[in-house]
Amino acid sequence: MKHWKSLFCLGMQIFLNLNSFAMASESSGLSVSAYTNPQDDSISVRTIKVSGSVYMLDCVNGFGGGNVAVSIGEDGILLVDNMYAWMSPKLTSSLKTISDKPIKIVLNTHFHTDHIQGNEIFKKTSTIIAHENVYKQLLKKHKESAPTTDMLPDVTFSDSMRIHYNGEEIRMLHFPHSHTDGDAVIYFTQSNVLHLGDMFFFEMFPAVYTEGGGNIKQLIVSLEKILREFPSNAHVVPGHGRLATMKDLADYVAMLKETTSIVESKIKEGRTLDQMIQDKVIAKYNALGDGGAQTTDQYLRMLYKLLQ
Repeated sequence: MKHWKSLFCLGMQIFLNLNSFAMASESSGLSVSAYTNPQDDSISVRTIKVSGSVYMLDCVNGFGGGNVAVSIGEDGILLVDNMYAWMSPKLTSSLKTISDKPIKIVLNTHFHTDHIQGNEIFKKTSTIIAHENVYKQLLKKHKESAPTTDMLPDVTFSDSMRIHYNGEEIRMLHFPHSHTDGDAVIYFTQSNVLHLGDMFFFEMFPAVYTEGGGNIKQLIVSLEKILREFPSNAHVVPGHGRLATMKDLADYVAMLKETTSIVESKIKEGRTLDQMIQDKVIAKYNALGDGGAQTTDQYLRMLYKLLQ
């Protein structure tokens, strides 16, 4: 377990550091790939039955992308997100252990490549659906050295969409300017399963980038709305981390509110970032800094940048 966790942490750190560098380098014309090592055969895909027709697929022994939700039934297979493109054979192989049906529909939670780069592979035989801002972001970020147009969705929506598939209604709802400007929450109404994409990093600190339309305060507003509007016993698939509950999500929101409040108050007092790091102002949540996304100091730097 410790070996797997260290590999996951390393992979997440590589992705977040590269993504942060890519965001900061856009204006200078630099480009960077958010790939981890595509030759790493140690990474495998784990299949977890969640509820009803829905499964969760995640990576074991390393980082190959964000969590995937899967609907299995007579209509075929529906995916929510699809990891990195180089993980597609492993993802497909794991799906074959639970169904021989074809993958017909893919829903995207947002535009980050660790969640939707598999679009390149799956769009050849499936319909890709995402919020319209995912389409816009991918077009904006396209470069010959780092192409993104092969990931473009086939169908986009503005506020919400309802899909009737495998005997249940599947709802896609846009929550603007949270983790990104194109976040879609997917709710399987009969199975009572939510996929929150990267609006929820379970047992770790989140990553929010204003360059992608993210806003830490709006993320809190959006998550509080989700807690109010969806069943308290819903199963929650986070973008990264273990399968969670609505209570876990509530605890996450409480952490976001407390840490943003602390940093905001310190900024008003005139404290510098270095002073906040030295004073360990959010040390209460140090355990989340070992979760695989950002260390406590990295999260503090992010908050300082977002809240100045």
